[in-house]
Amino acid sequence: MPNTRRDFFKLAAVPLAWRAFELKLQAAAASRLPDAGNESYWQMVKRQYPLEEGLLYLNAANVCPASRLVLDRHLEYLRDFHANPSFQNRDKYVDMRESLRGKLARMLRVSADEIAVTRNTSEGSNIIVKGVDLKPGDEVLITDHNHPSNNDSWRVRAQRDGFIVKSLPVPIPAPSAEKLLADFERAITPRTRVIAITHVTSTTGIQYPAKEIAALARRRNIFMHLDGAQTFGALDVNLAETGCDSYSASAHKWLMGPLEAGILFVRAERIPQIWPSIVTAGWTDHLKGARKFEVFGQRDDPRVVALEAAVDFISLIGMPAVEARMQALATRAKVQLKEIAAAELKTNLEPELSGGVVKFRLKNVPTQKAYDLLWQRHRLAIAMTPSGDSEGLRFSAQIYNSMDEIDRAVAAVKELAG
Repeated sequence: MPNTRRDFFKLAAVPLAWRAFELKLQAAAASRLPDAGNESYWQMVKRQYPLEEGLLYLNAANVCPASRLVLDRHLEYLRDFHANPSFQNRDKYVDMRESLRGKLARMLRVSADEIAVTRNTSEGSNIIVKGVDLKPGDEVLITDHNHPSNNDSWRVRAQRDGFIVKSLPVPIPAPSAEKLLADFERAITPRTRVIAITHVTSTTGIQYPAKEIAALARRRNIFMHLDGAQTFGALDVNLAETGCDSYSASAHKWLMGPLEAGILFVRAERIPQIWPSIVTAGWTDHLKGARKFEVFGQRDDPRVVALEAAVDFISLIGMPAVEARMQALATRAKVQLKEIAAAELKTNLEPELSGGVVKFRLKNVPTQKAYDLLWQRHRLAIAMTPSGDSEGLRFSAQIYNSMDEIDRAVAAVKELAG
């Protein structure tokens, strides 16, 4: 953490306002962990985001606004890139990429050589889907609520290569972590080669016991892939402790970074076993570690700087503080929604079984109608699932949200429910 703070503004000149903001955050972090309920502290953080006045934005599980620092850094280097696209000017991005890789590794408690810089969660997951050796008759275990990039992608490949994909139903809400683990244990057969799960589902916000499932997989030499789209930048993720074989995530969700930037972690012992999905100029068998998974051709190099700025920003606050605040916002929403007679809460109240995703359904108002009216009447920007077992409205708040915004959003739902 100290190194992150010292390096925060190293790569670019920044306005004095940003230096003042950094000093305030440093002072708060030096005294104690920022309190999840300290509204004046979080209001200071909120002011660093360019959200429209009057917009109630509770959709972090889809796309987060980037902070002003991330936007400024990206635009500064984008202008620099196009003002001088020479090889000589672009050479600086080699070191910048390695600086970013190191910071991501420290954030996730893994080796820098185990990190590839991708474009989003879907790309990272598909690198694993296409890269794992599988043959006819092998089995892959997924869940019904996996994201399509960690669900349909396995089925598409299975159609080509003849292996079997088994999908486990998702209890809503989850009865216990033990039940979730037991479902996987019962489904494993001698032919199971891969377990691929979503860490926290975007559908109903269930948090799977990833550490226990990874341990179960490792005891049987089963490859375990974890979709971290809803935990990277939301939870204080420790991949060394979790023990999964791979983890993919995006920067544009909870990390509040640029679009089309992401990460893929692959455990060192597993890297030689994964075939690269894209091979083009710059690829070689001698690339070190997970770098062999990020050779895609020409990249938007300034995006690397923006991603590093997002990591710097969130690390400056501290992931434990971010997680505590995010959980406090989610809990406030869940507790109040549960008190609405016409609302059916589909997300667990227990923090260990949930993350920042809050899903509920109004029993007396059609979901599409409720979604439309909340936007029209209150400019409440959320997400919706129109049908199925995860039907409902989704709140997902991050550190740029206030407790007052949660209260106003729930009040809008209560008014609509009647």
